[in-house]
Amino acid sequence: MQQQAHEVRTQGWRDPMSVTLGEWYEYWLDTYMKDTVKQSTYASYRSYLNKHFCVLGKILLKKLEPHILQEFYNYKFREEGLSPKTLRNYHMALHKCLQQAVKERLLIYNPCDAVTLPSGEKPEISVFTNDQQRALVQASYRHRYGVFIRLDLCTGLRMGELLALKWEDIDFSTAQLHVRRTINRLAKYEAHDGENKTEIVFGTPKTKNSRRTIPLTRTIADELARWKQQQAQDKIRAGDKYTGEGFIVTNEFGHYFEQKTFKDHYDRLLKDADIGHFTFHALRHTFATRALERGMDYKTLSAILG
Repeated sequence: MQQQAHEVRTQGWRDPMSVTLGEWYEYWLDTYMKDTVKQSTYASYRSYLNKHFCVLGKILLKKLEPHILQEFYNYKFREEGLSPKTLRNYHMALHKCLQQAVKERLLIYNPCDAVTLPSGEKPEISVFTNDQQRALVQASYRHRYGVFIRLDLCTGLRMGELLALKWEDIDFSTAQLHVRRTINRLAKYEAHDGENKTEIVFGTPKTKNSRRTIPLTRTIADELARWKQQQAQDKIRAGDKYTGEGFIVTNEFGHYFEQKTFKDHYDRLLKDADIGHFTFHALRHTFATRALERGMDYKTLSAILG
């Protein structure tokens, strides 16, 4: 009681009974997460509140009990069909949020600790068969950006890593590619009325190990050199309208691609190859599968994939 009286005198009085989960989650985001996690993580945590936790948001923090959270997760799994992995992501964010409330003695214990998350089989990873890969590569030669599909099949890059590549990241003398940044369109930390609520963000790769060097085959290195010549021709044709910023994956005016726009080109290439629909990430899975089939050891593959 003496300690609490001291805190009231020095920090002021805040009635823990009056704080809702939504209010606390907002406070936790802005106070503890904003300057400590990547913008993409912050945007994800905020989207959880706006899209899903809003149902729980009006509940008083002190009245948030495990059975409420359990029923929430069960409903999301059974009725809305959310995957176990998605629910784990929500649960992790909510657990961190409420754990901070425990540290500040707004809660006696973390109700997330008593929740059992739904389990489910991992979705089957989609990989191109050898025939589908051959058809895709053949079709890629008929498309302006096909070289980047072939590059991805040789490197396993994530789309955000591929689109953020600059020529300074390619060492033609040693045939190596350096992954140093990513590109994403993310929700702004703060968006004023009338402004676009999202922005293009060039950030660091996904994890520390994602900053890596990948060996290139001589064939794909030569193809990149030819693409560089294509860019030089684009610059001549575009004249003053060309905005060269050193990016490798560019349109006719030298501008980099957003993921959504590049995905449209990828989908058109898939349609031309007539092999059905695959996510762009399937290229990464296919690279890993072919590498293992050809005898690459797991440690080397893990390092290349970052």
